[in-house]
Amino acid sequence: MMPLRRICIFCNKASGLSFTPEDVNDFYFYRLYGWDNTEREKIYHQYGHEIHWSSKPFPMAVEVLQELFKSHQISIITARPLLFRDVTIDWLKQNGIRYHNLFFTENKLQECIDSEINVLIDDAPHYAKEFADKNIPVILFEQPYNICLNIDLVYCASNWVEVNRRIIDLEEALN
Repeated sequence: MMPLRRICIFCNKASGLSFTPEDVNDFYFYRLYGWDNTEREKIYHQYGHEIHWSSKPFPMAVEVLQELFKSHQISIITARPLLFRDVTIDWLKQNGIRYHNLFFTENKLQECIDSEINVLIDDAPHYAKEFADKNIPVILFEQPYNICLNIDLVYCASNWVEVNRRIIDLEEALN
């Protein structure tokens, strides 16, 4: 997940507009700027490396992930294009985020099924619904564009401490 603030900075730079993260009410934020998918891709390819490299981890994300790494299989599944593979790997290393697997795919559901992943942490409402429909729990990292999502097996978290709490709750429910 990229911090929405970083995305807005670069989209504002490209568009001359001045939206804030609170203005983004759609996961497909580029529609707020009046762009079609072609224009979005052009802007993303122009600024994507800088967006990914200059983003900071969410508060407590590194600490929670380091702790989870000790007893869980951590797979990062991103819909980023392979064009951003190297900057993603370098960013993860630079920020001390350890993981077991890293996948670049638009089809997160199939990758999770193939890799036997049993919980998804994401911010995309369409992925949350898709996974919940397949009885795979989702911890939905709250963003302005997904806070009204209310679906069974989708558990909201507003920060990484809450993400960790949700994981503990899911583990306890299985025992």
